[in-house]
Amino acid sequence: MKYPTENEVKKIGPVVRGLAAFILSCSFFAGVGLVFAVVTEALIFVGLIVVCLMVHVTGSVAFRGYAPKYLLFTHGPKCSETHNYVVNWTIFPML
Repeated sequence: MKYPTENEVKKIGPVVRGLAAFILSCSFFAGVGLVFAVVTEALIFVGLIVVCLMVHVTGSVAFRGYAPKYLLFTHGPKCSETHNYVVNWTIFPML
């Protein structure tokens, strides 16, 4: 599978980056809580793996503006210079 490059996709907007920063801070608190939890179950280690993955993805989105390389296919394509129109997507197109 060929991954797109950062030059081929558009950057994530500031609202989504702000939400990613909020999720990043929540992930840090969850990680600290899991580290200080009593290690009696194996699910705590699964939780730490999930928290590490969340920190990796949301940190990349919040600070760089792009998802990690293996998730770049989730971005929309960058508009070309010859097509400078904006598609107006609405939530309720029938209204």
